[in-house]
Amino acid sequence: WSTPDQTRFIDSLVKQLPIPSMCISLDFKTDERLVIDGLQRIHSIIQFLTNDEWKLSKLEEVDKRISGKTVKDIKKKTPEIYSRIENLTIPITILRCDYTKESHMNYLFTIFHRLNTGGNKLTNQEIRNCIYRGSFNDLLKDIVQNPYARGLFNLAENNSYRFAYEELFLRVLTFSLNKKKYKGKLSQYINDFMYTHINIRKEEAGAIQTQIIRTVSLIHNRIMNKKALPKLSKSTQEALLLGVFENIDALENHTDKVLKEKFKQLRNDDHFSIESLKEGVAAKDKVNARHAASRKIFE
Repeated sequence: WSTPDQTRFIDSLVKQLPIPSMCISLDFKTDERLVIDGLQRIHSIIQFLTNDEWKLSKLEEVDKRISGKTVKDIKKKTPEIYSRIENLTIPITILRCDYTKESHMNYLFTIFHRLNTGGNKLTNQEIRNCIYRGSFNDLLKDIVQNPYARGLFNLAENNSYRFAYEELFLRVLTFSLNKKKYKGKLSQYINDFMYTHINIRKEEAGAIQTQIIRTVSLIHNRIMNKKALPKLSKSTQEALLLGVFENIDALENHTDKVLKEKFKQLRNDDHFSIESLKEGVAAKDKVNARHAASRKIFE
């Protein structure tokens, strides 16, 4: 939330206006909790109660006693306001569950997705980053931080792009390593794979990371001549990475000229035309056809 958003929320608490219930999941086996809905509200409350130097925004619709004031000023001049917020009761819904059960985690993902439909809506991968925390999630973030990956996609420093590239590499790994056939439900297909690999062994993670970095390095250094990829659809990026990833051992022995020609073939293939990617890109037949085309081009 921006400071004005936080200020309006604090003002709602000052005026004792009704606020939506927050939602927190509780693993009854470990007592671990996850904030499903309400993180920004919690953050705003913590900011107000712990940071005396925090200055609220000056807004017309906000109580004049807090508008444009620092928390220190509010505590000094109107201590009753600070005390009122300090002693408020906040409505919270608790979801008791077992984080080791895949069905429970899928249920949490659904709730997370449904509740985050307004305001600053979270992307699916931002939700996965919260729900499926573990060594596999760390692996995805490490891949995106690699210099070759950042160079290939021209990623600026300190910009996560809302986990868009973590999701891209997750999709590549899912479609390459998942033994279950894709049936058309993309989000669920990816969720299932991420859950089953949530705490992947260090050796396996290392092998995957090595192969994916070899893939990105080959595309960046030898196909793109150390330049970023041109503007491509996510579906085309996914197919390119998939085709190279699965054939990296053979491709590393090809000349740069051959590699560039294969990339040109992919871009000119009908499965990656504007018309083909206009709608239904996640449909089973279209996804399988794109991947089959890429595998054939790079085999």
